[in-house]
Amino acid sequence: MNKMQEIYKIFSFSPQNEDVFVLAFTHPSVNGIAKTSHQDYERLEFLGDSVIGMVVSELCYIYHPDMDQGELSVLKTQFVRSESEAKYAKKYGFEKYISVGNSFKKDIDKATNVLEDVFESFVGALLIDQGLDFTYKTVRDIFEDDVKNAKIIVEENPKSELQEAMQADYKESVNYRILLEEGPSHDRHYVAGVYFEEKELGRGEGKSKKEAEVAAAKDALSKLALPEREK
Repeated sequence: MNKMQEIYKIFSFSPQNEDVFVLAFTHPSVNGIAKTSHQDYERLEFLGDSVIGMVVSELCYIYHPDMDQGELSVLKTQFVRSESEAKYAKKYGFEKYISVGNSFKKDIDKATNVLEDVFESFVGALLIDQGLDFTYKTVRDIFEDDVKNAKIIVEENPKSELQEAMQADYKESVNYRILLEEGPSHDRHYVAGVYFEEKELGRGEGKSKKEAEVAAAKDALSKLALPEREK
């Protein structure tokens, strides 16, 4: 029996083209052996990422009417991120079906980025093979209860959380600046600001540069409203 049959059964569909699902579980390292290019999941990942972002955004909007734009962006990021998507991939046992080349040395079930990629590429394969309506329903079924019951969580690493929140919508990074440094060497005081395209998102203070930057990230997360781009 084709090993992919288990996945088809989990999601209750019959594929029209099984090759697209094989591709969805093929890591780019396989190209090195086969001497091919683009015979992997990366293009499907591009499609799946867009669909997941759309569905999760809609669910956040529907189930959290009291949240403003910034809060919705932070909540969305809790689901559209490497760790979260990797957990969904493992929930459905995706790691059992991934093909890798000899150059790949990690354990698949611990390779968070690969699991995330495959989760997205599987959704992309669904879109190609089963169409938008079925794919939308499937992705919604995966995320709906979790998004409905979710609350905003400020992570232990606020800088990482802020970075992911911004990149979810802009695919670009924030940067930090030390705005003030004062006091004797044994008791320094720092003020840091975090910026996106020259717009200040937050400001924080601390006894080290790192502490001040973390405080700035927390401040930005607490009042996040995504900045408008310059025309």
